[in-house]
Amino acid sequence: MTDTRTAPRIDEARAEAFAGQLLGDLAAAATTAMTALGDRLGLFGAMTGGGPVTAAELAGATGLHPRLVTEWLHAMAVAGYVTVAGDTFDLPIEHALALSVVDSPAYMAGGSQVITGYYLALEQLEDAFRGDGGLPYAAHHDCVFHGIERLFRTAYVNHLAQAWFPSVPGLIARLESGCRVADVGCGHGVATMLIGRTWPASTVAGFDLHPPSIATARARAIEAGNPPNVTFHVADAAGIDAAGPFDVVVYFDSLHDLGDPPAALRAAYDALADGGLVVAVEPWSADSLGAAIGNPVARANYAASTALCTPGSLSQPGAFGLGTSGGPAKRLRLLAEAGFRNPVVAADTGLNLVLAATKRA
Repeated sequence: MTDTRTAPRIDEARAEAFAGQLLGDLAAAATTAMTALGDRLGLFGAMTGGGPVTAAELAGATGLHPRLVTEWLHAMAVAGYVTVAGDTFDLPIEHALALSVVDSPAYMAGGSQVITGYYLALEQLEDAFRGDGGLPYAAHHDCVFHGIERLFRTAYVNHLAQAWFPSVPGLIARLESGCRVADVGCGHGVATMLIGRTWPASTVAGFDLHPPSIATARARAIEAGNPPNVTFHVADAAGIDAAGPFDVVVYFDSLHDLGDPPAALRAAYDALADGGLVVAVEPWSADSLGAAIGNPVARANYAASTALCTPGSLSQPGAFGLGTSGGPAKRLRLLAEAGFRNPVVAADTGLNLVLAATKRA
């Protein structure tokens, strides 16, 4: 028989452009590794506010090997992270806001820890792809948990009380007058503690299935003087019903991580007093995949969904696999199916979606 298939016509310009894109992505990935290293070694912190410094001076201030510090500075200079003039290097304050100034609205250094965790879990992820899809959250390296705390803290400190909660009608008034709040999937408890500190008339209970995260949250609470209106509990999302009733149930970047979001939302409905509010803050995403293409937020979120969130969900009972992205419509539908009325996107910040609904009175 004659093979009538023809070789595909190659657009050489397109091939060259994509090879250039891939080269840029590989360079960015390598720079992320160097960012994680500089963060771990305290190099960014040592350069913050200090003005131009030589490699020898930075090595002396940090107690690190001068030859390696020199090479790291060169890597950061060609990446555009630090500036160079002669034999001195400087970290501009505008760059330091993202790399070393904790609680700055731009602070993202924790993200390098999270991405480090992706690489450390590659073999386990390969097994998940070839198997049942599950990779438990607890199986990841500690750098993932601490990186998530640091990365998400930026959003909590700068947006929770300023934008997210004010977008939900009636929520601030309830918190100010005193209400009972459940924070489901609280992790290290940053948002839980922030709510308790900002609205001291209210009580806040944080719940998480990951015992080490709850241990860290309790340690953070002790460091903060053990606020009497904040508690932490090891429990799955369905376990909050026994601890209720609550006036508000919140999910901060956690609803999509659950093995069974429909069951969790039904449990939240049962745990809420009549007229209670449910609020789910989720990473930004669009209902249409096409609308997300080229968006760096969507790019980061789909990678997180593949490496962390979806395998984590598939490892739990229910194995729902909602995913980090996929748009608000799916989430609004889950709220409605759980019995909540008037589910809405209360706010779209471009980085997060704030979803809210009310229990029928």
